[in-house]
This record gives sequence, C-alpha cells and structure tokens, in this order.
Amino acid sequence: MISLLKNFKKKSLKAKIGIIAGALAILLLLVYVLYSNFKPEPPVEYDVSKVTYGTITDYLDVNGTVESGLTENFLAIQGVVVEEVFVDVGDSVKKGDKIATFNVSAATEYLNKAKAEYDKALKEYNDTITSSETNANRKNEIKAQIVKLSKQVSAKEQEIAELTAQIDGAMTGETAPIPDDQIDMIAMQMLSNGASLKQVIEFKKAASQVELPVVDDATESKQKELMQKNLELAQLNSQISALYAEDVTTMSTDSSVTDALKAMKDAKKAEYDKIKTAYDAMKNGWYAQNDGIVTAVNIKAGESFIPVKENSGAAFDISSLLGGSVDANTANIISGLLNGSSTPMGAGVVVESYDNMIVSVTVGKSDLLKVKKGMKAEITSLNSKYEGEVIYVGAKAADSSGGLDLGSITSLMGGSSGASGAVVKIKINNPDSKIVVGFDVDIKIILGTLENVLTVPVESVIYNSGVYSVFVYNEEEGTASKRKITKGLLDDANYEVILGLTEGEIVVKSPDPNMEDGTAIKGKNT
Repeated sequence: MISLLKNFKKKSLKAKIGIIAGALAILLLLVYVLYSNFKPEPPVEYDVSKVTYGTITDYLDVNGTVESGLTENFLAIQGVVVEEVFVDVGDSVKKGDKIATFNVSAATEYLNKAKAEYDKALKEYNDTITSSETNANRKNEIKAQIVKLSKQVSAKEQEIAELTAQIDGAMTGETAPIPDDQIDMIAMQMLSNGASLKQVIEFKKAASQVELPVVDDATESKQKELMQKNLELAQLNSQISALYAEDVTTMSTDSSVTDALKAMKDAKKAEYDKIKTAYDAMKNGWYAQNDGIVTAVNIKAGESFIPVKENSGAAFDISSLLGGSVDANTANIISGLLNGSSTPMGAGVVVESYDNMIVSVTVGKSDLLKVKKGMKAEITSLNSKYEGEVIYVGAKAADSSGGLDLGSITSLMGGSSGASGAVVKIKINNPDSKIVVGFDVDIKIILGTLENVLTVPVESVIYNSGVYSVFVYNEEEGTASKRKITKGLLDDANYEVILGLTEGEIVVKSPDPNMEDGTAIKGKNT
C-alpha cells in the first residue's frame, strides 16, 4: 500500500486525476449493482374511490320480442273469390286505404251453418235450463207434500193409540169372527181409496180368519173407528212412499252440465260473430283502419282463398271430461256441439302499426311479484336505447283463435291449466327504424330507486364463500386492509352498503382477490 502511494505521488497531476476518476467510476458501478439487487419493490398502483352517498336503481334484466301493439288481421273465409288486391308486402298504408275486394258467394254456406250451430246450442241450453227449473219446482212441491202428510201420519198414530187404549180397557175375554158385512164394507172402502183388487182379496182372506174380542156396542163402535183409522194411516203411508219414489226419479240437472252447455253456447256465438264480421268485411271490401305497414299478403286476385291448414286436434270424449256426471243423451249432445267442425278461415292480409310498438316478455313467478303496471323500462335495440313503460302484467294467455275454448270448459269441470310463466308487455316510447317487429331486444324494468344510500363501485366488491368484502385504502400508511361488508341492492355501477363502511373512506377498485390484509399499495384516484 505504501509503495502504491509513493508511485501515485510520483505521477503527474493529469495521471493522478485519471486514476481518481477511474476509481470513482468503479465505485459508482459497484453501488449501482448493489442497489439494483437489494432495492425494495415499489407498491402496486390501484385505482381507488371514495365511499359516498348516492342513488341505487334496482331493475329486472330480461329480453323479449318486439311486436306491433296494433295489428290488423284481415280474415278471409275459405272459398271466397279474390277480385282485386291493392297492396303488397312492405307497402305503407293510410287509414281508409282500400286493401282488397271479394266475391263472397261461396262463404254464405259457412255463415248459415255457423248460425244454425249457434241456434242449436242456444236451444239445448235453454231447454236444459227450463227442464231444470221445472224439475226443481216439482221436487220442492214433493218435499212440501211429504212434510204435510208426515204431520197427518203423526196425528193419526196418536188417535189410534188413544182408541187402542180405550178398547183394551173394555175387553171381556170372549172372541168371535169378524162379521162378513163388516169385512165387505172395509173392502169397498179400500177399493174406493185406490187399493188394487189383489190387495182387497188378500185383505178379505186374512180378515175372515181373525177373531175379535166380544164387546159391547160402544166398544164395537170404537173398534170400527179404529179399523177405519188404521186404513187411513195405511193410505197416508202409501202416498208418502209414492212421493219419495217420484222424488228419486225427478232428476236435478247437475250444475256442471248447465255450465258446460253455456260454455258451448257462448263459444258458438263467438264463432258465429267472428264469421259474420269477416263475411261483412269482405262483402264491403277491406279498408285499412289505421296507418301501418303491410307485413303479409296471402291472397291473389282471381283466385279462391285457401287458408293454411292448422291441426285442430282429435275429438273429445265429453263423458270423461265431465267425470261421468251426465247421462248418455246429454253427453252426446255436448259432444256433438264440441266436435262440430269450425269454419276454415285465415289471415288474408296483415297490417301492423309502427306507431305503437310493444315488447312481450315472459317472467317467472317470483319476478312477477316485483313487476307492476306503470313501471318505467329501458329498451336496447341495435345499440340504441329507448324509454318504455310496463302496460300489462298478467297470466300467460293461450291463443284460442276464436274457436271453442276447451280450457274454460275443463276449468268448470274442476280441471286445471297453467303456464310456465307470466306475460309482461312493455310499450316503447318514440320507436324508430331500429325497432323492428320480430327482433329480440334487451329490457331493463326499473323496479325501484333508493335515494341517499351509501354506495361503493361494483368492481370494488369481492365475493367469496358467501362473504362480501372490500379493501379499504389507508392513504397515510399506503396500505390496503380487507373488510367484510353487508350489501344491499345492486345496479349497473354500484352496490348499496348497509354495514361495514362509512362515508369518506377510500376503497380499492378491482383489487387482486388474493391480496393479503395490510398489503402496501399506491392509490390513484380516477
């Protein structure tokens, strides 16, 4: 070391500066290497957000199909001859524009047949009601007569008991046959009271073998009176028995039968009205009732109309439907009405209004309880948003197409029917060309709004094993601490916080789910 210092002193100034500079460079390089290897990692930077009071909007997220809120189906009857057609698919029409004209001669038979079937159903219903009322009145009369005769029987039995006691007290012990003249007199009375000849002969035979106690004239008179009263009692009981038999054979019409016949009558009336309306419209020519767009044309000038055939289903066994509660004749009547052929009809032209657009959605039972008529909604179609309103909430309807509604009949018989969900309809306010009939759209039904509640961003909340938590950022210490929270409602951007945070605290956005409690981070406000 001493020799190095001597050699250094012998160097020129320029050489000495160069040596010192080189040494410093080596030292700096060594310090840099050591720092690079042992310096601490910088904290990870996260976006953070303050916990604030705000508004939470609860909504039901569904999707549905766009429909025209006002659709005109111009129904045509099979066989009518199309004279002229003035529209084609895609045409715009104004209210009052002519659509088509027809020769309706071939449809007259269908109209007459529908009227005859309705008249028949109406007659069967009215006849059943009349018969039911007549039988009900007779059954009431029978019951009243039975009550009246039963009172007479009780009185007669009391009289007989009193006479029997008087006669028993006057008996001497001697007996003698019943005189023939008395037997003949009683037999004549029996015949006059309606007894049969066989009954009278049997009575006389039995009476001739009977011996009665010998009594004085007063007691004998009482015995004759007793025999008369017993005869009268027998006649009263016979009348009561006949009334009971008549009551059993006087049938009351089951209410299920009259209800079924009424349903048939109403269905046949609806079918006739539908055919009559279609017939009159074709006879006068079709005219648009509203502004709209023609979406279907199924008729052609110069040709007879043939509707698309639909499966009408098999015939129905009304006896099994009614559970065997009707007689064979009534079952045949109802079955004949039910299985009667319906008039072939179909949509000739369809015009849909684009000024009144709705979206139909099907929601589950639990969600149905949340949705109310008048709620606001947001509809998204082709990246455009539209405001809307719930205009209908109800059970999912079945398409009866105007035919016989078996569902209404089976419900009367104690049957059941149901749907997998419920239909909700939302009216679209101010639709434009991006709202197309038949397109699927996304809908958010606004269920409710909470004002002035504590909120945190959705991306700040971590869910794990049933627990919701956030990382709270300590700005002074530069650390993040994990904290459990109780959440409330949720919207697109925020969670409602019920417990666990206070206003002004800072939470980490999109934290690493594996971050440990107390991890050093760097917060960045966004």
